[in-house]
Amino acid sequence: MFKTGKNPFRVPVTGPDTALRSARRFFARVRTRLQKGTNRIQETVRRKAHRSGACWDRMNQDNSGDVLYWLAVPMLAHEVNRRVTGAPLTWPLAGFVESIKEHLPVRRALSLGCGTGNLEREVAKAQCALQIEGVDVGAASIKKACELAAEEGFENVIRYHCADAAEWLRRQKGKEPFDVIFFHGSLHHIEELEEVLDLCALCLRGGSPGLLYVDEYVGPSRNEWRSWHVAYANGLFGRVPEEHRRLPEVTPPIVWEDPTEMIRSSEIVPLIEGHLEVVSYRPYFGNVLFPLVAAIKGSSLDSPEVLEVLREGVTLENFLAEHRLIDTMYAVTVARPKDGDN
Repeated sequence: MFKTGKNPFRVPVTGPDTALRSARRFFARVRTRLQKGTNRIQETVRRKAHRSGACWDRMNQDNSGDVLYWLAVPMLAHEVNRRVTGAPLTWPLAGFVESIKEHLPVRRALSLGCGTGNLEREVAKAQCALQIEGVDVGAASIKKACELAAEEGFENVIRYHCADAAEWLRRQKGKEPFDVIFFHGSLHHIEELEEVLDLCALCLRGGSPGLLYVDEYVGPSRNEWRSWHVAYANGLFGRVPEEHRRLPEVTPPIVWEDPTEMIRSSEIVPLIEGHLEVVSYRPYFGNVLFPLVAAIKGSSLDSPEVLEVLREGVTLENFLAEHRLIDTMYAVTVARPKDGDN
């Protein structure tokens, strides 16, 4: 029996019918509060995503800096190609397209976090898909992607949407499915990883190919970087002449202005494995070269002295990877929905 006195649940002690109605009202209030909490979390995530989009809009428009992404160095890009596809001149995306050539062209492809649209234009050039949708939260990036697609004659093949990836995927449930979904350097900006991966599985077409393609940074999350993560790079950085240094030392290569940068990156691979069936997994590391290049002036990356240091970085990274002394910071993963997901 209920005790008399103050009742924290506000369930009356007089009569089973009254108690049942009160209990229902109580649980309705709990559900309402939980929903409000969920809505607040989603709104916080949306605000971060829009701040991220604005950050990359500015970066895509600003050419005044002296920072280059590590794979902008041809020698390093060729090394990554070799690690992923086995051929220095065959890019990971080209290797993926070759692996599904018997299914091409697919009806619908989706690129999430598309930026200014490089991937979609490459997919269109290879005639891989009859229709390609590109989604990004950055309005300026989407505008530029539309302009570039039109310049190359793909305005009827590629359609762009300025939207948050999670919100856009929620609206696709029950609509025409996609044959391939791409993340290329964008999934490490997603905070709602579990929901987004589940939604991708739901939005993929059952049967062939029905694949998720992820070429991504999967290293330490933004709050997990430690000095030892850049120790190998700092050891080589001492060989870089002062006039070629952008920074006094190698530091974690995080874009701090972007609140979603590396938000949950270290969880990406295990979550893909938990939510989908992995078809192939190709790590390509970057543990030494990624932070090393970020500390060097972009205008100096083709100088003989710097190239020599980068060659040593390739040798060191290969040694560390071969002897399993490092966990990869980059990987290409291809996955499909588990049986029963579609």
